Amino acid sequence: MGFLTNKKKGPIIIIIGLFFIQTNCFSQLNKYLLKKDSLSNKRLIALGSVSGLASFSALYIVNESWYGDFKKVPFHFFNDNKDWLLMDKAGHFLSSFHGGKYGYHALRWTGLSENKSIWIGGVYGFGFLLVTEAMDGFSSAWGASPGDLISNGLGSTMFITQQLLFKKQIITPKFSYWPSKYSEYRPELLGDNHWNRWLKDYNGQIYWLSFSLADMKVSEKYFPKWLSLAFGYGGDGMLGGTNNPLFNEDGNSLPTFKRKREFYLSLDLNYQNIKSKSKILKMFLKGISFLKVPFSSLSISGNKIYFNPITY
Repeated sequence: MGFLTNKKKGPIIIIIGLFFIQTNCFSQLNKYLLKKDSLSNKRLIALGSVSGLASFSALYIVNESWYGDFKKVPFHFFNDNKDWLLMDKAGHFLSSFHGGKYGYHALRWTGLSENKSIWIGGVYGFGFLLVTEAMDGFSSAWGASPGDLISNGLGSTMFITQQLLFKKQIITPKFSYWPSKYSEYRPELLGDNHWNRWLKDYNGQIYWLSFSLADMKVSEKYFPKWLSLAFGYGGDGMLGGTNNPLFNEDGNSLPTFKRKREFYLSLDLNYQNIKSKSKILKMFLKGISFLKVPFSSLSISGNKIYFNPITY
């Protein structure tokens, strides 16, 4: 989604991602409670009704919250690839991936075949986000973003490809957050409390790719199945989308911060490979599979390498 210079909707993709996670938990619970080996039209109708209502409600809230105050204009594109050091694109990628994961599991619950569930359910995240891009395209404040569309497509493609080739997700996009110091300088843009800061402040977010070492057949004797290797990407020093402004919304001068990309290497847990006899626990772990577990890490920021005792 495009962003105005001093206005930002916040990473809507994370909000939508939470919607995917909630519905994924529901589908996982039903999957364990009600086994089905052949297509159930009743389940298919129920899934379509619930998902349709939930999707419509989410889109309605988004439309009223972010687009209601702006004039509708002819559809147009807006190139925001220079904004926020591409952190928002990483968020789109993550949400589209987990949306596809939800769609797949939900359709498998109905008894739909493996391949059809992969192809039809796997594009659910992309389709949902495509509607939000269309909303952007008709808004005078924003515009449809080609970069967002590409990120959405890559997220869905990653899920579909792995499910087709491996019948599992060996590489999983994940998210972590820890409050940064920058939100206090522009609370209107980056959040004025802990709840909306984790949604709005890209400086505190890290997006990860978590690699399951055991599933990759890397030294299975030494790496337990629940251990993963994670590579992270973050940004620091951002008080605005493309550039840092000299003054905030109240006209007060702002400190000068250097905008820089950050790269991380850490360990992670592969929730799906954790053995448990509890079906509820398994459902819960799959529901939070988009979250990176805090671990020590090495990071590269600017030209320096740091050891971080704990990275959230």
